[in-house]
Amino acid sequence: MADSTTTTTADPAARRAHPVHSALVGLASLGVLLQGVWAGLFMGGYDYGTWASVHQHGGEATVALAFLATVAAVVWLRHRTAVVVVGTTLLFVLLVVQWLVGMAIDGSSWAVVVHVPLAMLLMGLAFWLPTQARRS
Repeated sequence: MADSTTTTTADPAARRAHPVHSALVGLASLGVLLQGVWAGLFMGGYDYGTWASVHQHGGEATVALAFLATVAAVVWLRHRTAVVVVGTTLLFVLLVVQWLVGMAIDGSSWAVVVHVPLAMLLMGLAFWLPTQARRS
């Protein structure tokens, strides 16, 4: 006779995304979106110094949120799905690369050519990851 306390994979609670991971990925994704808004403001000529500074510090906060989301994915979701763990880790790694390229923009013309398309890739990943976490 089977033990009634054993959970099955059909259990809806086991299929839900962890709330801490969801919140951190949601905030990191919001940070990616706001990075685009802030970049548009200083690239559009609105008070370059202020908006460039907001963009820089927003990027730092977004990287920190992505790091915490990666830790949450490894701690709470590693047993459930590798796609979400790998996706969250990829978001963090690409944000670190994006942050480093952004820091190199002042002294290099190649950095903008890498920074802007990478930002578009990050925008797509920031949309895909929360939807994938809900599906898994």
